[in-house]
Amino acid sequence: MRKLPPLNSLKAFDAVFRQGNMAQAARELSVSASAVSQHVSTLEDWLAAPLLLRNVNSTQLTQRGQELGRDLSEIFDTLEQVVHSASKDRRKNNLDVTVVPSLAARWLLKRLVGFSSNHSEYQISIEASFDKLDVHNRTFDLAIRSGHGKYADARSLKLFNEYVSPVCSPQYLERVNVSLERIEDNVLLGDETFGNDSTNLNWNVWMARQGIKTTRALQPTHHFTDSNLTIQAAVNGEGIMLGRSILIADEIEDGSLIYPFKERQISDWPYFIVYPEKKHPPRKEISKFIDWLLAEASRTNGAVAPKSSHL
Repeated sequence: MRKLPPLNSLKAFDAVFRQGNMAQAARELSVSASAVSQHVSTLEDWLAAPLLLRNVNSTQLTQRGQELGRDLSEIFDTLEQVVHSASKDRRKNNLDVTVVPSLAARWLLKRLVGFSSNHSEYQISIEASFDKLDVHNRTFDLAIRSGHGKYADARSLKLFNEYVSPVCSPQYLERVNVSLERIEDNVLLGDETFGNDSTNLNWNVWMARQGIKTTRALQPTHHFTDSNLTIQAAVNGEGIMLGRSILIADEIEDGSLIYPFKERQISDWPYFIVYPEKKHPPRKEISKFIDWLLAEASRTNGAVAPKSSHL
């Protein structure tokens, strides 16, 4: 019998090592930060050695933690390649697709049945992930990411873009005197899933591009690391969010979210289809799935179609 610590503790520590902090590791593993901390503590107890130095605002690896992290990362990379190689011959028609979680939940999954009904011979494996696309250390056939669309050793094709503009619930609009010029007087909801401080997914940038000066820097009252949570908070009437038109299309249609202003901007972070350069030209299964994605994108409410498409 192999004498090993619990696999979940090894996976949690590997995620912390690669992501650099508990919060990002928790996001990758789809668990809470406290759960990640508990798994790492279990590993530390098993090894009888500290792996992390936990401070109030930061987490640092000990020397032993750095050494173990490097070794574990290599082992998991090898394990991933071995498992993929063992399975791909038996499942030739399998497609391994990695998608940002919000788009997977709010756009892709509801449409996937349409592809499966016409291509029942294909098996689609969907991974919801924010991971950076390191094609040398990750195994995937296709990825959908939101951002700049430039990835080393990979081909990218714009899937679509969307509009970004303030949205809130009808109840919030009735309860609060909402004015774009005095937006700072409202409860602002911050979605930290996408973009950064220089994109128009940030309240300050969005307002500056509208030519509206605020009396102070806009700091959201509530911050969320999952777009689904941000949208639900807005639906619940907790405040105003910068809504991405594709992600909130259902809520706009059913009236649970509304646009209090007419102003809108095209998002700085469109969605891209990405696959490794070494897989170009894409095999038949991947090409069919890409064609289907583009067809669905052209029929999507709230989408801004790309001007051109070249793999």
